[in-house]
Formats: sequence, structure tokens, C-alpha cells
Amino acid sequence: MKRVFDYSRDLLKGIAIVSMTFDHIGVILYPTELAFLMVGRLAFPIFAYLLVLGIEDTQNVKAYFLRLFFFGLISQIPYFLAFGLTPIGRLNIFFSLLLGALTIYFLNTKSPFVILPFLFSFILNSEGNIFSIAIIIGMKILQENPKLGIAIISVLNVPFLFSQDIVQNIQIASLVALPLIILHTRDRLKLEIEISKNSTLYSIRRYAFYIYYPLHLTLLYLVSLSF
Repeated sequence: MKRVFDYSRDLLKGIAIVSMTFDHIGVILYPTELAFLMVGRLAFPIFAYLLVLGIEDTQNVKAYFLRLFFFGLISQIPYFLAFGLTPIGRLNIFFSLLLGALTIYFLNTKSPFVILPFLFSFILNSEGNIFSIAIIIGMKILQENPKLGIAIISVLNVPFLFSQDIVQNIQIASLVALPLIILHTRDRLKLEIEISKNSTLYSIRRYAFYIYYPLHLTLLYLVSLSF
């Protein structure tokens, strides 16, 4: 069996992964080099947008949720080691994506349970907390109404400009990801390909980010031991 895939999503995912890697290199190895963090701001908006697309395209939403949860558990040990946290002091980004995915699912199904992910974001203290969910909702709106979505996402980021913390100020750089996302919504980056579900390429495409996340954190932690 073959499925048609939008290969441009992999391009966006690649940009997000590279951006995320720069961010983590900066935080873990070179915390005073703000350039790493600025590049890193592009990552989450792109991941949030891809998550919205993934929830709407998946043929098995429960498996999608379980995959995020499973890799969240796997990633938690390298996450707290790499960032110098207590084991459950803060949960990694997979849990934030899971809460965002649940929010989008409940919104799509018009479920009254949509409030639950917001509540859990406070209880669980996942990376980004409620801000992550708000950005994911913004990406959902952007997909349907680009002007309104851009306005909401911009408003969510503007308050960081008034922080006394320069690292917080850098968050505004995340808006640089929006032109790429808008190009994709308008099919300017679209490139469809057929991939057999039994092929190695299908498996790599599906699981690359899930595997890369804990792997790169583990490697960065090991490198940090020599710094």
C-alpha cells in the first residue's frame, strides 16, 4: 500500500530540527552565545504547525497520542540530565506537544474536554506550559485564517519584548518562522511523493524526529561533561 506525502513538510521539519539543535547547543554548551538561541526560536512554531497538520491527517489519532507519550517518557532522562534539571522538575517538549495535540483534537471534535490540556499544562509543568498550547492553537487558526493566526501568534510573542531578561527578548525571533509556514499554507512549497508503507523511507520519515530528540540530548549531555 502506498500513501501520498507532502515532502515539503519534511523540509520544514528539517529546518525545525536544525533550529532546535542550535538552540540546545547554545543552552547546554554555550549559554552566553545568544546567536544559538536566536536561531533556535524558529523550531517550536514550525513543530506546532506540523503538529496541527499531523493531527488532521493521521489515520489513527490514538496511536499518534501514544507515540508522543512514549517518546516523551524515553526522552525525559536525557532531557533532565542535559539541562541540569531534577527528574520531574520539568517535562520535555513531547509532553507539551501531546497536550497541544489533545487540544486540537478536542477542538476539532467540539469536545467539552478541551479545557483539560490547559489544566494539565499547569499541573505537569511541561516545557512552555500554556504558552506552547496557545501557539499550537494559533497555528490551527493560521491554517484556516492566516491573517488572524499571524495576529494571534504575534500578540502572544510581543510581551517578551518587555522582559528585563535578554533571553526572553529573543523569543520574538520565533516570528521569523511565519513566512515559511505561510508559504506552505499557500502550497508554494508543496511537493507530493508516494511512499510505500512497507519501505524504509516511510519508517525513517515517520520516526526520525522522535528518535533524534532523545539521541541528540544524550550526545550533548555527554559532550557537556568534558566542558
